[in-house]
Amino acid sequence: MPAPASAPGAAPPTPASAPSASASEDAARDGGDAIDTFSSYVPAALPPCVVAALRARASGGAASKPGDGVIEILDDDADDARTGTNNDGDDANATSPGSAVPCHTSPAVESALLSSVSAPPAPDEAAASILKPVREGKLSPLQAEGAALAVRRFNRVYTSKGTGRNDASTRAGFFIGDGAGIGKGRQISAVLLDALSRNHGGGRHLWLSVSRELVQDARRDLADVGCHVDVHDGADMLDRMQGGRKGKALGAGGTLGKGVLFVTYSLLVSGQRVEDIVGWLAGRNAAKALEKVRERTRIEQSYTGVIIFDEAHKAKNLEADTRTAKLVIALQERLPNARVLYCSATGVSDIKHMAYATRLGLWGSANPLYPTFDSFREALAKRGVGAMEMLALEMKRKGIFLARTLSWDGAEFHTLEVKLNTNQIAMYDGAVQWWFDVKDSIDSALELMGIAAPRLLWRAYWSAHQRFFREMCICAKIDEVVKQAKEYLENDHAIVIGLQSTGEASMEVALDELADLAKGAGKSVNGIDFEDMTLSGLVSTSASIMSNFIRNHFPVALPPPKPPKIPDIPPNGFPTEAHRLEHMRLLDLAERMKTEPPPLPIPQLLERRQEILDSIRDLELPPNPLDEIIDRLGGEGVVAEMTGRSGRILRNKSGKYKYVSRRVGGPSKQKSYGLSMPSREDENDRLNIVEKKKFMDGTKSVAIISDAASTGISLHADRRCPSSHKRRVHASNQLPWAADKAIQQLGRSHRSGQETAPIYKMVVTELGGERRFASAVSKRMAQLGALTKGDRRAASGSDLSEFDIDSLFGRRALVIMVDALSNPPVTAPSRNSNGILDKFVAAKQLTGKDEEEKRSFALTEAAKALTEVGLVGDPSVVSQSCTDVTFSGSFVFFCLLAFSTHLSLQKQFLNRIAGLDVARQNLLFSLFMATLDDVIAGAKATGEFEGSVEDVKASKIMLKGKPKVIATDTSCGAKTKLTKLTVDRGISFDSIVQAITDGDKNGSHGTNKKVGLSGFYLSKRKIAGRRLVLFAQKKVEREDDTDTDFIDPQNLMIITRPNTVSAVASYQLLFCLPCCPCTYYCFDQYKQGKNPCEMPSRELEHKYELLLSYSDLLGHLSEVKKVESDVDAVKKCAENLAQRQDAASIIRSKWGTRVADLWDDAYDNSNFSFHNDGLAPRISEMALLTGAVLHILPSLEKAVQFMPGNQRSLRVMRIELSGSGQKIVGIKYPSSKEAIDRLMMVMNDLANARQGVSSVPSFLDETYSAIDEKAVARATTERKTMKR
Repeated sequence: MPAPASAPGAAPPTPASAPSASASEDAARDGGDAIDTFSSYVPAALPPCVVAALRARASGGAASKPGDGVIEILDDDADDARTGTNNDGDDANATSPGSAVPCHTSPAVESALLSSVSAPPAPDEAAASILKPVREGKLSPLQAEGAALAVRRFNRVYTSKGTGRNDASTRAGFFIGDGAGIGKGRQISAVLLDALSRNHGGGRHLWLSVSRELVQDARRDLADVGCHVDVHDGADMLDRMQGGRKGKALGAGGTLGKGVLFVTYSLLVSGQRVEDIVGWLAGRNAAKALEKVRERTRIEQSYTGVIIFDEAHKAKNLEADTRTAKLVIALQERLPNARVLYCSATGVSDIKHMAYATRLGLWGSANPLYPTFDSFREALAKRGVGAMEMLALEMKRKGIFLARTLSWDGAEFHTLEVKLNTNQIAMYDGAVQWWFDVKDSIDSALELMGIAAPRLLWRAYWSAHQRFFREMCICAKIDEVVKQAKEYLENDHAIVIGLQSTGEASMEVALDELADLAKGAGKSVNGIDFEDMTLSGLVSTSASIMSNFIRNHFPVALPPPKPPKIPDIPPNGFPTEAHRLEHMRLLDLAERMKTEPPPLPIPQLLERRQEILDSIRDLELPPNPLDEIIDRLGGEGVVAEMTGRSGRILRNKSGKYKYVSRRVGGPSKQKSYGLSMPSREDENDRLNIVEKKKFMDGTKSVAIISDAASTGISLHADRRCPSSHKRRVHASNQLPWAADKAIQQLGRSHRSGQETAPIYKMVVTELGGERRFASAVSKRMAQLGALTKGDRRAASGSDLSEFDIDSLFGRRALVIMVDALSNPPVTAPSRNSNGILDKFVAAKQLTGKDEEEKRSFALTEAAKALTEVGLVGDPSVVSQSCTDVTFSGSFVFFCLLAFSTHLSLQKQFLNRIAGLDVARQNLLFSLFMATLDDVIAGAKATGEFEGSVEDVKASKIMLKGKPKVIATDTSCGAKTKLTKLTVDRGISFDSIVQAITDGDKNGSHGTNKKVGLSGFYLSKRKIAGRRLVLFAQKKVEREDDTDTDFIDPQNLMIITRPNTVSAVASYQLLFCLPCCPCTYYCFDQYKQGKNPCEMPSRELEHKYELLLSYSDLLGHLSEVKKVESDVDAVKKCAENLAQRQDAASIIRSKWGTRVADLWDDAYDNSNFSFHNDGLAPRISEMALLTGAVLHILPSLEKAVQFMPGNQRSLRVMRIELSGSGQKIVGIKYPSSKEAIDRLMMVMNDLANARQGVSSVPSFLDETYSAIDEKAVARATTERKTMKR
């Protein structure tokens, strides 16, 4: 999205040739600039035979030989073709002009970080079996590249002992990390076609996915690439095996003996399905499986077929010891020679979630440096998110990972902020008070009974508290969502509304309560069918959360006495008769206590419980948001619901509300006794498919999707569907905290082959931090127009690490804030707290107090709020203790509380403050985020905060000698190189004037006095023997002074000097984009900190004098242009190319001695690598470790351990060499001889300690199996059926 034009009187733009100033001090010092996030993708690893086939397809003739010409694989953005230099296979991406073939059916992109390196090219043998679908256009170049790289990767076998079960060698796997719309299904199908053509696995292969209904998609994808193999529904087939109907049909020769077995993850974990699956794949039946263990193991280890883990992120929770993750790993261990293909757009989002991907060769005996996954995870976790970026680079460079996605060009991203009206605020605040009253009532009840709180009472209280307010936030958005949806529907758009949960559990509780009231109808509670009940209206799920907690957890009676502890009978009998009698007495007492009735409820507490239940009705809480949306948008005839719930409340034609079960084809009393019968999950999947079809064919104009339907559902404006003319409007009504869930849901309405790109609405309220996060995501998406992964910013279009509260820095900020507010006297936690406190007290309209008293009042209210929601000062809510606490004061309790509920401190904080009234909720969150800004600013100054991957841009960057190989990764043979660079960071006077004049879009200037501060300055005093010249510009410029002061209370100036061009801030970042509701959120990454590139206005005026203001400069240029306007138009047009340089000449002619000469002198005299004549050097040297770096990470950690803090941050950086344009990506490492010698010494020491274990390659590359023409014929011949 282009930056908005500058308004009259705007702050001056920055040099176009200069990089932008990062908020990071390291970036400023090293010439760092936030790296461009995306590049259009060009498949550079295509085999020559595929390129030839594409050339033939483009020309319409027969394929030429690979060397006869060049095929250019184009994306829609022809200007973004990447070029590079082959650097031993490390960093090459090249295209050449020739015949043009579209890269994909829709424009595709890749993270700019990943685009800086290349996957190793696949040989012709890897693509021999897929040439036909390529020639016929059934596989796009992107899809062909992914399939060929996977086939290439499968030929690598790790030979070290112990890599597989029973010391078997293991075959390497491949990871397709493509986003929605690239065509993972066709790539999987192409890989299966190759395996079938080469007779791998005896013609048996396995495809695991998330939904049984996706088996139809699998059959379609296989048919689309010309593969007509049988795809067996695993639920039906495995049921037959278990039922005893085996024999020839399930053996090697029957109709079910070969093909692709399609199994869901839920089926995998049911019963002993792994045994059945392994038995079928290995070509033996269940009866023979147990005859000879050794023979069985040999057969399993010889299986070479394909195992597809589609949506592999379903197995990511090995750390939580989930059965799915354990069985996925077990399946790979049982079949160590299988060709394993992982597919997921979000499967590598966190290091700890990669444990299932054992075939990538990153740990274990395949990589001796990391013998276990835990050692691998710990090594990378120390470096934070930057380690994931290094990992993604290395995985692509090794040829084991690809991550492409559709470009989001054309899609619109908006933050739809919902302002709570007076009634909503009153309802919310009333609910807050209700929960406080309930807490007080529980305390009173416990005090009346004279007992301590039961262990789980407060845990249940806070759990219900969290769910209730989360539901309230969703309900607050319904009015605005429905209003906007109706407006778009009138304009012939189609609406997609995203939710994460449906509230079904709470709705069932409410219906149970209504059924309880229906006892008088002559039916027992258990005998009442919900569908037989007539309801007065929609059910409030938020109210049912309240009532359910009160009914089940409010104490009304003493707990039953605990039975006595009965000691064991001594082995040698009782020592005395008294001991025996005591033992018998205790046994008798325990038996009598079991038969005694529980303590009677206390009437006073029963009455109080009923009063609390009655008070719920007085709150007039909103109904279930999902049912309300359906009801207000026209009912089930208009709205397609794709969720996992089993029933809903609908309004019938007579206007009455009824509970209706969600079933395909109406009510069904059929019971399921076998796996071949539809389960509830299968039934929901089937219904969701039916609803999807009705939405896509235009029968229904609104679709609602939940987390349960965020995989495998396509709702885009598909050119093939009748509703393709309706542009999709996707409203995300419940933002997921997990990035992978957000990506999955957004990808439902944006896919390849769409007529129009969707409009996204991030619906947020003004409560807490929801608006801040959504605004940041929305702005970055709109600005960059793409969404993928591969570096940390790509999941949302930008680096949101500064917004990540669930991090080390978020925890540190929370410690500071809670400690400041909980220990008297309360103090402001952040140096930027005053503006937040003033905003809070302004709404309170306090009188008779001075400024300090008002701020003290606000701090006291914040401290009281922490106590009221149980975050500090109330040890009664702690259910278990923890001794691993190092903080003092009341914060000790906060740590105990988080540990007791197994949540991070930050998540606990967010959950709890939702239970505060709106004003104090926003106060606390704003104080926390201001404190987080301070913490991050300090971490940047010390080098602790790694920030985003950075582009190192300067006037000139050149190689200093040839890169030196310093290590070799024995797991793959890749080399590690030390690349030294010379960087010139200066900016000439002509360049900075050119940037100023280029940026003045309107050629005019205003009268805003603050703009007059921007311009050229000279130091009032000599510094190091000379007076220094600089250019200063306003960091934030807004016409509204109040907003400006709130965003930037110090009125910071961005400083550029002749010898430090990196200090200039990017012009595009000085103004809000239209999608961003408040400037505050746009500039958080540029807020004041310990940054030498920023200077407060007062300090600037005190130390420097103004030489030439920006306003005067533009004013003089405007006068000259008026004179030039009389020149002949043709002559002026001919001289237009030189006009930019003329601007610098005009300035020199008027202010040469005063400004230009001073700048030129400083620029020339700083052209050294050392300080000269009182000037810091323009020239610096830096070193990058390029190529394979993960295998030397332990050495790097140890080498930088005792270095200064600003050198210990191993940051990933990218440079572009001047002249050649070659891009190099690597880890920044100190370039001094001492630092390099230390690294070499540490690597030698570690190598000696391993005693040569890692000096021998641990793999071999097999030759490609020959194509079996008979197997090809079987796989590609369409099956005849009775209908044909």
